[in-house]
Amino acid sequence: MITNRRDFITAATGVVAGLPLFAQCSYLGKTAKREEKVVLYAKKYSVETAMKRAQAGTNSNVPPVLREEILDNPDAVFLVRTNVTSYKKADGSYPDEKEAMERAGFETASKMFRKGSTQGGKTYIKPNFVHFVHHGRQTVNNGISTHPWFVAGFCEVLKDLGNTNIIVGANGGTRHTDFEQAGICELMDSRGLIFLEGKYPDFNEYTKQEVAWIDYPDGVVMRKIPFFTPAVEDDTTFINMAKTRIHNLAVTTLTIKNLQGIMPVGYMHVCGGWPTGLKTAVDLQPAVEVFNPDYQKRVEQNYIRHAGMSYKYYDDGGFAKEYFAAGGWDAFKNGSFEPNFLTFREEQWSQRILDIASNIHPTVNLVEGVFGIDIKDNLYLNNFVAISRSMVACDSVTSWLMGHDPRELFYLRIANERGMGQNDIEKIPLYEITGSGVEKIPDYRKLSRARMPVVMHLLKGGKSRIF
Repeated sequence: MITNRRDFITAATGVVAGLPLFAQCSYLGKTAKREEKVVLYAKKYSVETAMKRAQAGTNSNVPPVLREEILDNPDAVFLVRTNVTSYKKADGSYPDEKEAMERAGFETASKMFRKGSTQGGKTYIKPNFVHFVHHGRQTVNNGISTHPWFVAGFCEVLKDLGNTNIIVGANGGTRHTDFEQAGICELMDSRGLIFLEGKYPDFNEYTKQEVAWIDYPDGVVMRKIPFFTPAVEDDTTFINMAKTRIHNLAVTTLTIKNLQGIMPVGYMHVCGGWPTGLKTAVDLQPAVEVFNPDYQKRVEQNYIRHAGMSYKYYDDGGFAKEYFAAGGWDAFKNGSFEPNFLTFREEQWSQRILDIASNIHPTVNLVEGVFGIDIKDNLYLNNFVAISRSMVACDSVTSWLMGHDPRELFYLRIANERGMGQNDIEKIPLYEITGSGVEKIPDYRKLSRARMPVVMHLLKGGKSRIF
């Protein structure tokens, strides 16, 4: 039985060569899609290849050091104002603005880091690379993905500081062909960056070395958390680089949700529904207790408690109301009532992603918010980058700048409840990093804000909502 992508490629080559010509065509027709998927990751951009390249570059690497103000204020958020000038086209899209975004990335990193004094290790940067299309045309400036040229400019500063051993990791809703067509692979290769594509066809394609497991007995949903090994190794400087993106479930998709991109396929898809949405992930390794056996009951109990605390829009669609009216837990467990896929979805997603976030501590988090997008596909030029050592504080301030109140966002309220960070915008120390130094922002209410609404669940007839 073929169990991994390397064996598959070898075996497929041998089988086809031994068949008659007509049979070769038939065989290839049946397996072409799978082989195409597998071969893309088998060599140049696999997790394993990135690990080997990074290991070879450790001796000459100098890890960067955050500027003192950021290091000394782990709960604060620092804003960098970018100065990108751009004008919308007739179709509502913006130009790619590659040079301007590369300059913005360079200037941001220049304000964040200084040269370190130690040697060794590697840097792992996780941008939010989702897809590169907007208004039906290919573009790297779509308001959803971290701009690749921002990443490139950011990395140039690190390289100038001696940080030459840099992995840029990608995973999620983008295929290898999308990266190729958008010029991302060429960009990363030309800049001497190690590009890692973690999106394999399925979980069984990963080697044991590529995935690191962290035990988490205190988890609400998960007891074991899988990450790509190079992201969590002791000698890694991990930079969590998100984007100002709106999401119909998470509401604001920022540094916490960005962690899904350093997890293997099969476990990274955190958005599944409560009744049966996690079944595929639970069944991946039935002999391994990755999920709490009673996670559904735990989610239900937490939902009841939070609904009693007047969490905003917590039953958009009335699915929880329908569930309890039908008999609740007993009716669900005895099979007399099948809950809607969206029942308790916000609670389950929040608890699961926070289980994940509790087990990794990035060196620094930032949100590239130069351009942003709302649920109606409108693009905004907001010209800011938010930076913090705290994911919760970073996402809270960024959510405020996007037009939402972080005190009402359920995943940030639960994060605060779990002791993971502050979501009260009034209690988060705010600073701006300028060319001349660091200045305290005395009043968050005077910050320029966008208005980027979301439609909960994308329900038919759903209304745009601002939290």
